Amino acid sequence: MKNPYTCDNCLNNPSQYHEIGTKTGFCLKHDSLLKSASQTTCHFHLRKDLPFFLYDEGLNEHRLEFPAAIGIVFYEGKYPIEMKRYSVRQAWLNNTFDPYIHEVAIYGGTSRKWTFIQAFISSRNPIKSIISSSLTRRYIRQCGPEQDNYRLILSLSNDLRESVDLRMEDFIWEVQPEEFAGLKEHYLKEIKLLQLYAIQEYGMLTQNEEITWITDELNGALFGSWNEFFSGVAQIVPVINRYVIDASQKRGTFFPQDEIVDEDSEICVVAEP
Repeated sequence: MKNPYTCDNCLNNPSQYHEIGTKTGFCLKHDSLLKSASQTTCHFHLRKDLPFFLYDEGLNEHRLEFPAAIGIVFYEGKYPIEMKRYSVRQAWLNNTFDPYIHEVAIYGGTSRKWTFIQAFISSRNPIKSIISSSLTRRYIRQCGPEQDNYRLILSLSNDLRESVDLRMEDFIWEVQPEEFAGLKEHYLKEIKLLQLYAIQEYGMLTQNEEITWITDELNGALFGSWNEFFSGVAQIVPVINRYVIDASQKRGTFFPQDEIVDEDSEICVVAEP
């Protein structure tokens, strides 16, 4: 069983999710490359594989076990990793340049985070899909309930209709041909669930129970095959959009008519450490 509290399952490391993603991770919280993400963790870990409101107790236990002062450490033994900042120059010199790591590192340094995330959403690329759902969840969490990020959520909701093209090359480790079909079906579903978790977390932040528990609308499709699941997800997209739009209209935040809305403006300002 995979450890849910390692860096390969953390929102602060957007480009990896357990067995798929970039060969090396990048931690936005610590501004460091992650060469052994499946074995490391830190105090600020935020799980990808569940909405935050479903693992509060486990998160508190984890943070007690791994104090903030120790930084990123190996889960077993708690000895620190060698921190290494990203350098595009070194990446090219060492023949290790990865466009996804590069984009995540740029995100960490930009002040235009909302615009950056919006550009990532709507992609058939599995790694970009993982990055976009992870960044969306971090962003709306950092903005808090005072800021209504309905536009990001609507974009992510519409992206639920798009299937991703998962290849053997998208796995971090070498995958044998005979195991690829099973892994592909598993992770196609997981990638869509990551998007749904972002929508659910938005529901919790805005105190909207219909959005928070939107996965209830899937009924048996949640536990069915990939095709059954994907069909069920596509069918609830109009339901999600209606809930999000109705709620934001009631709050008076849905494209206010009495002011000019700059599509490229930041909803809230988020600074990385």
